[in-house]
Amino acid sequence: MTASTYFVVMDCGDETEKKRVRYVIDKWEAESKGKVSEVKAIVVKADLDDKDISDFLDDLYSRMSAGRIETYRAEIEKIEPEKRTESLKVTFKNDIKSVERLISFIFSKKNSTLREHRYLHDNFSEMEYMVYMRRGKGGVNVKVILMGEKERAGETKADIRLEGIEDAPKALKEDLMRDFAYFDVELEDEKI
Repeated sequence: MTASTYFVVMDCGDETEKKRVRYVIDKWEAESKGKVSEVKAIVVKADLDDKDISDFLDDLYSRMSAGRIETYRAEIEKIEPEKRTESLKVTFKNDIKSVERLISFIFSKKNSTLREHRYLHDNFSEMEYMVYMRRGKGGVNVKVILMGEKERAGETKADIRLEGIEDAPKALKEDLMRDFAYFDVELEDEKI
C-alpha cells in the first residue's frame, strides 16, 4: 500500500500544547513509522480557484529561486480518534451543597478546568469539567449530574460520565473510585 502525503494543521492553544505536539512528531519520526516531520517553512493555506492559484504561484516564483516551492492539492479529511465513555454512579451520605464542594475539591487536584456549573433546582445541579490526563492519555470531558434525594434526606446521587480517547476515561474513573473510597459513599460501577 502506497503512503499518502498529509499535511496536518494544528492550531495549538499554548506553548505547553505545542511541546506535547512536538513530542508526538519527534516520537513518530524516531520510530520510523513513516516519514513524519515538522515542516520548517512558510506554509500557506490558499483557497483559490485554478487561475488564481496559478497567478499566486507565478508571483511567488518571481520572488524566489525556482524549485523551492512545492504545491499540494488538499481536501480536509476528518479523522477523529474513537471516543470512549465510562460511567460511574455514586451515592453520597451528604446534602447536595456539601457534595458540590467535595466534587470541586477532588477535580481541583486533577489538573481540571470547570467549564460550566448549572443550578437547575435546589436539589439538582450539573457540572462539566475538562481534565487533562498525564502520561499522554489526553483530555477527558466529565459531566457530573447531582440529585438530592427526596426520600432519604441528606443523601445525594451523582451520575458521572467520562468521555475521552484511548484509556483516559477508564484511568480517570479508577482514580475517582480511589478518591471516593475515602468518603462515606456507595459506588456503582457501570459499563457502557
